[in-house]
Amino acid sequence: MLKKLEDYIRYLEDRANQGGPLSSEELLSIRTHIEFFQHERLVHELVMILFAILTVGGFLFFVALPEYLVLALDVLFLGLLIPYIRHYYGLENGVQKLYELYSRQERL
Repeated sequence: MLKKLEDYIRYLEDRANQGGPLSSEELLSIRTHIEFFQHERLVHELVMILFAILTVGGFLFFVALPEYLVLALDVLFLGLLIPYIRHYYGLENGVQKLYELYSRQERL
């Protein structure tokens, strides 16, 4: 999904550098893409929050009941949480960049 977002941003930047305002259909297309990427961002945010809660809960459970199986499970949760944070960070920044590109084109 990040590659698709980056490709779309690159396309919009190239289109903006060509000069001239975008048509109303093109602006509507940008808004539609923003909505899709916002939905994707929300889903990844919810999953990231779930893994963050599971990771913290696992550490607390390990402190209360020091079993190595619990620690191993918590390390797995942490191993999934870190890529989710990186992915969400990329989605968030990409959507913010789309907002900026859309606002810039809307003003023309």
